[in-house]
Amino acid sequence: VTLSQLQQEHQLLILIDGTWAEAKRMLLQSPELVDNCIKVQFQSESDSIYDSLRNEPEKHCLSTLECCARALSHLESSEDCAEEANEYLLGSMQCMVDKRIELTSKNPEPRFSRPGTKIYERNKRRFEIKKELFDK
Repeated sequence: VTLSQLQQEHQLLILIDGTWAEAKRMLLQSPELVDNCIKVQFQSESDSIYDSLRNEPEKHCLSTLECCARALSHLESSEDCAEEANEYLLGSMQCMVDKRIELTSKNPEPRFSRPGTKIYERNKRRFEIKKELFDK
């Protein structure tokens, strides 16, 4: 199916949102949905906005929001509102990434910590208090 064929009639765009592993699992668990859909692929013209926060599995990978914006631009290219929607979606994404970077620079605590790290820190402080109180 070519892009021009897709643009000629109304389409329902279904986006799979989740981590890469979750999205893959959803597709594998939905064979009927996959069989009844037309797979749409496009080459990314630029890097993902998300690259400054996360490492995507492949260079061409984009976030769900970026895919939605690009798909609308391609599938609805004749509509003025498609470009406006693209700008709003990508602008929102850039704003979120910028805010996350700003917050991370203020509080460099990792998003995830190893299990037990916080427990160790809490227990370490308990031992310090116990030592201060009882080992005089």
